[in-house]
Amino acid sequence: MVNRSEKTEATENDQGYVKIFGTGPASDPYILLCTGSGVNLVLDPITSTAVWGAGWYNAAETAHYADSVIRYEGNIDIELQLGASGAIWDTLQDWISNHRAYPKSFDISPDGARIYQYRTSGVYNVDYGPTFLGGAWNTTANFTTTAGSFVTCSLGLIALDRTEVDPAGGVNFSNYSYIKQTQGVIASDCSVLAATMPLNPDGDNVNPIPFWRTKAMLWQGVYTTPFKIDGTPPQTSLETVEWSMEVTQNHVVLYTCDGNRLPTALLQGPQVVAGSVTLYHQDGVFDPILGPAHTGTLTTPYMVAETTWFNVEIISSTLGNSVFLEMPAVVVETDDYGIKGAGEVTNRQFGLKGLGGRCNAAVTMPPFIMSDSSGAFVTPP
Repeated sequence: MVNRSEKTEATENDQGYVKIFGTGPASDPYILLCTGSGVNLVLDPITSTAVWGAGWYNAAETAHYADSVIRYEGNIDIELQLGASGAIWDTLQDWISNHRAYPKSFDISPDGARIYQYRTSGVYNVDYGPTFLGGAWNTTANFTTTAGSFVTCSLGLIALDRTEVDPAGGVNFSNYSYIKQTQGVIASDCSVLAATMPLNPDGDNVNPIPFWRTKAMLWQGVYTTPFKIDGTPPQTSLETVEWSMEVTQNHVVLYTCDGNRLPTALLQGPQVVAGSVTLYHQDGVFDPILGPAHTGTLTTPYMVAETTWFNVEIISSTLGNSVFLEMPAVVVETDDYGIKGAGEVTNRQFGLKGLGGRCNAAVTMPPFIMSDSSGAFVTPP
């Protein structure tokens, strides 16, 4: 007999998890430190414009519908982490930026009793199988942090197909029961947690990455090398209070008349990047048009994309170096510098728009780049 408390305990959300696979479905998975996830079926039924009615009805009614092609879409919210040897960071960099046209393999379990697998059919970016249907693509990535919090990332995800299994590896759930589950949802293989390090076993408190571990600044000057600060802050003694970056992939799902309800392919569109940075200075933060020395004018503003970029450095004693997020060319879109209420600090927030086209070593860079775990710029293919 199963009592009420056992049933309640078995449905707690700590049974759910998200795994991402590094190089393909056969690679070691990494457990993401997930704060929420919802990837669900999207059907979009096709409703007919034809109507049916009878003399005793007050109005005609829609009579027919058909199921549209299907897809799976949603998001994964995580506390950003590096992982052992930067493995999780490198995997996200690959998926969001450098190889965004290709899918990654994911396993997502909302409750530990059902596992939805979004798997590529081969090694990622080498052999993704005979079709473009396997795995999951990135649609958005929103990096953000505030004082007293971790660096979080909301990852948009879309997949064209998935399979459903149970934690024991079956497909019909006949060999699974939560009452008999004694080893947790990852069974006996607890080594996967070593790659995630959720409890900071090294004692350096960087997994997940906290707010204070980041250094973000809007730079101005001559840009020569990604992630290398060649310019200077627009104003000495500037302090960054908050920052955020949001990447949108503008994906397009390709539907064709092939007799199959599954889409034919998913294509990534132009990447769009926006962000914000909130700055503080005891003497007031500089004006983006005039500049700190009031040398700019409306026709020749101080901050222009040619000489302005936004750089976030995440200090990592675990890896012995820093990793970076960067918008290599930015336009200041908004300037929030209003009067604050009593007891509030007067900060200045700039809304930023990233532009592509910045050149480095004969390579045209996208509007958003991530370093690898060694802190190096990896040229997109």
